[in-house]
Amino acid sequence: MKKFISLMLCLLFCVGALVGCGGLGEDEKGANVRMYLTDYPYTLDPAIVQLNSDVEQILSLIFEPLVTIDEDGEVQPALATEWYYKYDEIYQLHKMYFELKETKWSDNRSVSADDVIYAWRRILSPETDSPYASLLYAIKGARNVKSGVGTIDDLGLAAVDDTLLEVTFEREYDVDLFVRQVANIHLAPQREDIVTRYEKSGEDWAGSAANIVCNGPFRVQTMDMPREKREGEEDFSGKFASKLVLERNAYYMRDPEKDDLDDYVLPYRITCYYMEGQLDYYADADNKTQETFQADRFNAGELYFLSSFDAQTYEYFKKDLETQQTLNGYAFYFNTANEILKDANVRKALSLALDRNAITANVTKTGEVPATGYVPQGVFNTDRKTDFREVGGNLYNTAADAEGAKALVGGKRGKLTVTYLIPQNAYTTRTYGRKINYANIYEDVAKAAGAYWEGLGFSIEYRGLDPDAYRTALITRDYDIIGVNVVNGSVDAFSYLAPFAKEYSGASVIVDNSVANTEEIFNTHYTNIDNADYSKLITDALNAATLEERASILHQAEQKLINELCPATMVFWYSRSFVANDKMIGGYETDSWFGYIDFTDLKLDDWRDVNASEDAVSEARNAE
Repeated sequence: MKKFISLMLCLLFCVGALVGCGGLGEDEKGANVRMYLTDYPYTLDPAIVQLNSDVEQILSLIFEPLVTIDEDGEVQPALATEWYYKYDEIYQLHKMYFELKETKWSDNRSVSADDVIYAWRRILSPETDSPYASLLYAIKGARNVKSGVGTIDDLGLAAVDDTLLEVTFEREYDVDLFVRQVANIHLAPQREDIVTRYEKSGEDWAGSAANIVCNGPFRVQTMDMPREKREGEEDFSGKFASKLVLERNAYYMRDPEKDDLDDYVLPYRITCYYMEGQLDYYADADNKTQETFQADRFNAGELYFLSSFDAQTYEYFKKDLETQQTLNGYAFYFNTANEILKDANVRKALSLALDRNAITANVTKTGEVPATGYVPQGVFNTDRKTDFREVGGNLYNTAADAEGAKALVGGKRGKLTVTYLIPQNAYTTRTYGRKINYANIYEDVAKAAGAYWEGLGFSIEYRGLDPDAYRTALITRDYDIIGVNVVNGSVDAFSYLAPFAKEYSGASVIVDNSVANTEEIFNTHYTNIDNADYSKLITDALNAATLEERASILHQAEQKLINELCPATMVFWYSRSFVANDKMIGGYETDSWFGYIDFTDLKLDDWRDVNASEDAVSEARNAE
């Protein structure tokens, strides 16, 4: 049977097209486009810590924030069609209004201003651990709400009607700046009824296709990965197809009675099959990495878009790649409560000892850019015409300064454990580890860094954790040094720097709701750093009178963060590369400042034959 399936695959993908790429027939839905976008996502909840640097690409397809920023740095409408400022002279309040377009969630419920309000309230809730909270601190009452002093009703957000959102600021605030801040995909609207229903039962509302609803052009149709049986789960087969399928949101901007099915979203599905579910159908699949397996499928014509690589496949496709900048990076966090790491000179020494050039050239080797500061290139200084990194200059040496590091360490020695992420869940690794080469770039980077730190006289051990254990270790600060994907997706330097100030960390706090809360309670950043002078700089930046003053203060904050406090060090910044099959004849737009790729107008040549081949292969496999 396997030989029969292989023969069918070969024939179906080599047959010439007899039908063009015309419009939809009466019973057709459109093209099913096979891709490999990124690793399987841990969760698609945009508000919480994301472990995968590429998950924003998926989030940008299934969620839509108020605005977005195009490739020229210009703010463009998204969920909001227009926005304007108004000063309330009676109450002396500074307000802003967003007019929302008429569109629907993937379950056919209208998207409303209340959905935006709920998403932002949730991020600012004391119970929510969200690194994106600081982006909302200009809103009246935001700080008090996050600390537990104020109630959610004190927050300056209101729905004037279903499609008009009112934002009240704490004081006069630059509205153009605020618009750029809310372009962040992590501030996209969410559904209170969906999120609360699953959170009450302890289930991840954004970790299953059955739970999640989307307001973007695509919805999550399938989200399957091998896993353990959950407690109380009755219908559990233990076997999944290991795939992520995004399907057209048939209600996105569309009146079903007037508009064609593909008026706003052309392709029907984007399908990503993972190696774990494909091993039975490929005789030569053993001991390949996920990236090599997917690259082979691309070369065989079974994939039409490839955008995740390891060093080998990146080098193979290098001359054909298109590359977009992202605003995400990879950093090491230092636990400043650790007996050794509480000394800032030791932390600075560990940063100085890293050879960022060598790590990107010899370890990662997939287009990463050695970091020269904590804030990446592409972040605005005062506006789109000025770059924060260029103005701030190089604050890290990209080559190692071993002698400078040794001088800072002095006589300090001891054992340090470096924690890194294992992207697969424990069940997947245990079940497929003998057949799949689970090469782990995070482990490689950790060991490369550890080698430099051993050169300073430290004893280094390593600890790899699956996603659940890793996220717990980060949130509970159960680590010495931890490698972290800094998934920020913001053009505002404030969002990178503010979380290191205790009041702006976004970390969850425990509030006793049985008594009146009169004292602010904040939790520190994941690094446990707490410095009053740094916090003052961040507050001064928030309250600055002009964008020029604000940028100047943020540069001071970054310098203090790197040169004095050093609770973390950025190692490199990510880029996003991809290669497309010739059958993809247009419609994949790369016009986002954030590096997101838009597939709403994607055109696949001979898609009817492609769909037929997919159906035939599925039937053959099911018959087995």
